[in-house]
Amino acid sequence: MPMKNRLPHTVVVRAPGLLPMLYSPNELAEELHVPVHIVREWLNKGLPHRRDVCRHVWLNGREVAAWVEVARQARPYQPLQPDEAFCVNCQRPVKLEKPTRTPHGKHLRLSGTCPECGKSIHRGARHG
Repeated sequence: MPMKNRLPHTVVVRAPGLLPMLYSPNELAEELHVPVHIVREWLNKGLPHRRDVCRHVWLNGREVAAWVEVARQARPYQPLQPDEAFCVNCQRPVKLEKPTRTPHGKHLRLSGTCPECGKSIHRGARHG
């Protein structure tokens, strides 16, 4: 059930308020303030749903809220090595190229460039 992309903030905030009733994908999209194609993508990613005898899709509000909560917390934690930082452009931890350490109050600031995209990246670190 891991989600590749994060859920929009409006979905995380509005999902707990869904009623224990059946929603069509269009109604759910309207309630959560997202396009309907996003709801249909979530169906492929494991969003719990039912189909009636006419093959229409129905989503229970409470089940959707529970799925959102699990998806929201399913982000894997990756501890960084001392010479790594998270590149926002590449969306993953990378080894810093040409790292520099700059004192910043009680902490250090590691700066360098991403070896993949060449963007400048920064990371906080402890002294020592």
